[in-house]
Amino acid sequence: MPSESPGAVSAAPASTCAPAETPAGCRPRIDRKSLRANRSAPAGIRRAHRAAHTADDRTEPSEAREFAGRAIRILLEVLDRRRPVAQLNSLCASALVHTVGVVVAGDHAPSRTLGAAVLTKFRLFPAGDHAFELIAMYQRGPRRLALAGRVEHTATGWKLTALRLT
Repeated sequence: MPSESPGAVSAAPASTCAPAETPAGCRPRIDRKSLRANRSAPAGIRRAHRAAHTADDRTEPSEAREFAGRAIRILLEVLDRRRPVAQLNSLCASALVHTVGVVVAGDHAPSRTLGAAVLTKFRLFPAGDHAFELIAMYQRGPRRLALAGRVEHTATGWKLTALRLT
């Protein structure tokens, strides 16, 4: 056998090499797909997640949804000056009617110069026993805009009580 010099490196076949050790405290990366398949979240979290998603569907009455859709469409027509502000009296709280009147009078409706506002979609989220938060998307020309509000059931019926335009 030939003698090896002290600094020489021998080439060993790849099958005899030991795998590299991972440093202490480091773990291999987990595949996200296998993580979902393994149901790694605790059962209580999964149960709460399911309950939250089914509660949204259960508690939205159809009359609240119909009212919100009608109120948003009429509100957008008022902001476009296609309807008078007075038509909001039966749909909105009095403070909100006054505020919308000021916005219309001052011509401060967002992007009004781009054309008529068209409601594209909206969603309701439960916010109490007889109240819902809403978000809506509408379009003016090429631009997509949003609004948010609150719908509450009062003694006189459903009312739009809060509004935020962007």
